[in-house]
Amino acid sequence: ERFAAVRPGLERELGRILARVHALPPGEIADLPGGDPLEGLAAMYEAFGEPRPAIELALRRLTRDRPPPGRDTVVVHGDFRTGNLMVTPEGVRGVLDWELTHRGDPVEDLGWLCVKAWRFGSPHPAGGFGSRAELLAGYAEGGGRVPSAEALRWWETYGTLRWAVLCRHQAERYLSGAERSVELAALGRRVCEQEHDLLLALGLTEPREVLDPLTGRPPSPAAPPHDRPGALELIDAVRAFLTDEAMPDGDERLRFHALVARSALGIAQRELLLGDAHRTAHDRRLATLGCRDDADLARAIRSGDLDDRMDEVIAVVRATVTDKLIVANPRHLSVPDV
Repeated sequence: ERFAAVRPGLERELGRILARVHALPPGEIADLPGGDPLEGLAAMYEAFGEPRPAIELALRRLTRDRPPPGRDTVVVHGDFRTGNLMVTPEGVRGVLDWELTHRGDPVEDLGWLCVKAWRFGSPHPAGGFGSRAELLAGYAEGGGRVPSAEALRWWETYGTLRWAVLCRHQAERYLSGAERSVELAALGRRVCEQEHDLLLALGLTEPREVLDPLTGRPPSPAAPPHDRPGALELIDAVRAFLTDEAMPDGDERLRFHALVARSALGIAQRELLLGDAHRTAHDRRLATLGCRDDADLARAIRSGDLDDRMDEVIAVVRATVTDKLIVANPRHLSVPDV
């Protein structure tokens, strides 16, 4: 509530701040990297060796619909979003995390702030607290050149693809054994949120309400020779503990990690309930397209071999992403893009 007064004008203030950032002389900053952002993102994705049909669809569309390069190459912050702002009840007092700063198109920063992931379920597209129009009005007030709606949406979609790849990159820190972190582990199961958001941005799916498979679930039957409570019920007990007992007041970091752990246990429960059925359905869908696995389908999308059956391809990708989200975060399916 103490931020109620600052929220209404925040997006306009951020537009003015970005205009100031983009006015910095790039030549005066040593070792400022450049390069093609879409090519760099595609290379990072390919390095995982995990072909993903939804990502391939997005890469094709982004490549096809890419706006012409702007007249200006500027200093781009590279991670200008809500989590990297220092805000007081009087307004913005700092912009943090400059390690991704580079030369590029100024619309990249504007689009990144409007990516759906940074709205946290809010209906307001700019950071979850404002409109694109007010953000751009502030940008113009600060001396920035206002982009077209098409260019801004392209960079928003690019940003969603970027967050999908970065979620997988962060998860690799856990999967490789380099860093044992429940937060990093959970990020691996957020990739499908961004795959769904990409399909939304491309007009290839729509929001839908689904019932959480854990809602109203009957007690697990005994699994001889093991005793009750069963695996799903034990996970229930730990999730309840993390909700009710492991939330000490004043330790916000521990509270956050407890909530992440609770979410991860819910994912595990849903996968135990639905994993076999989803695997069977996924194999059946791929077989209708003559594909053995996701890698086969991803290669066919990239090569254009299935372009004459693109409606079927999109239906298969949409169904697969939906199944993944029903396990990872069923509520995400109902959140619209705006």
